[in-house]
Order: sequence, then structure tokens, then C-alpha cells
Amino acid sequence: MNCFYQRMSVGGTMRLFSAYTCRTFGSGVVQPFQGSGFYVHSNCPFTLTRFTHNRVECDVSIRRGNSGLVVQVEIIINKVRTVLQNGSILVEDKSVSLPYDHTYQHIFQYGIYTKLRSSLLPLSVTWHSVAGGIDTLWVRALIDTRKADIHTL
Repeated sequence: MNCFYQRMSVGGTMRLFSAYTCRTFGSGVVQPFQGSGFYVHSNCPFTLTRFTHNRVECDVSIRRGNSGLVVQVEIIINKVRTVLQNGSILVEDKSVSLPYDHTYQHIFQYGIYTKLRSSLLPLSVTWHSVAGGIDTLWVRALIDTRKADIHTL
């Protein structure tokens, strides 16, 4: 588990939060929030992570191409669907340009990466695009461990 603990005061009460990072890179390496990394070589779509935090649902699914690069990412947060495909970013089936600022999410360049930051969840999705797809993608969530329901591949 790639995790650290941070004490935060919420409404005057100290709570224990954990920062979880789930990532995929190369031609199929997957490092889940918890447990050991593993290799998946498939061009079938699969759920990288799914969780609910404070009744807000998050689902991140990926599909790799024959080369092993990620060719499609679907991020659904509170029923808002964002798709990364063919070098484009679609939010609710409409192509967007960067920086993209929406009530629920912000998408922007982050050095050589692109980052989606949710304003509903303490969550970000960061990826690196190359010719033919995405070679690195990670999901980082700061979660109150007493309230979260986290599932990963």
C-alpha cells in the first residue's frame, strides 16, 4: 500500500486520512491501492479502481491497445463522465481544451503530465500521453479511512 497518514481538522475534530495511490504503467503493470503489483496484458476494458466517499461515487476504467499502452480511460465522478482517448479529452461526450474548469472538476497541464482534480472528492488522476496512448496513469485519493469503501482490480 502506498499510503501515508495525515491528521486534518474537519469541523474542529481531528480525523485520520490516508493518501492512497493506484497506478498503471508500461505495457500492463498495475500497482493497486493495497497489495502487491501485478501484470495484466489484455486489450479488454477493466476497472482500475472504484470507490465511494461521502456518498460520491468514483469509477476509473482503462483499456489497453495491442501495444500495451492505455488507449482509453473512463473516469466517472458523481455521474460526470470524462473519457481520455486518441489524445482527446471528452467531458459528457464533448471535446474540451486545457485548462478545463468545471464546477466538479479541473483538468490542466501539470509539467509533462495532465491532471484531473475533482472538486467533489479529495482525488486526482494524473497521466502521461505519448504517441499511441498513455504510458503512465495514477489515481491519488486522500480518504477518511473510517468512511471509505474502496475497491481496486
